[in-house]
Amino acid sequence: MQGSKVAVRLREKIVHFSGELSRGLPKTAQRFVSEMVYGIQAKQSVVLTQVARALEEPISIKKSEERLSRQLSREGLGAVLRDNLLAKAAGRIQDDTLLIIDPSDITKKYARKMQYLATVRDGSEGQLADGYWVLNVVGAEVEHNGIVPVYQHLYSGRCA
Repeated sequence: MQGSKVAVRLREKIVHFSGELSRGLPKTAQRFVSEMVYGIQAKQSVVLTQVARALEEPISIKKSEERLSRQLSREGLGAVLRDNLLAKAAGRIQDDTLLIIDPSDITKKYARKMQYLATVRDGSEGQLADGYWVLNVVGAEVEHNGIVPVYQHLYSGRCA
């Protein structure tokens, strides 16, 4: 019984957060953001098939994945999410907040034909690999243990 109460409260918090994050988007896109945040959290994965499984919809996993994929390619989605996240983070950034810039990488060990796949230095393995660069900016609150995500950008070392 206690576990179900926690699950309900967690789902409410996810719906509230995703509502703030998706403000200004059409209803179908807002629902998509909520489902993605929930699915990523539930499955600890960004793979659309895994997110679709977490949603437990009364349709096939393939159809759920196709719907999620269509919404993911929605024009302007990333800009709205980025702007809303920045606005939310701005309220938590103070004069003494440390802004930490973290250049990182994502390696794609088995990828061969991904668009703009480039050579990166795999920080985990200490060797060169195929993948993408990621620029992360987080705010670290000096007086608290909180970390505020501010910005993240995935990019390739290859020219378009």
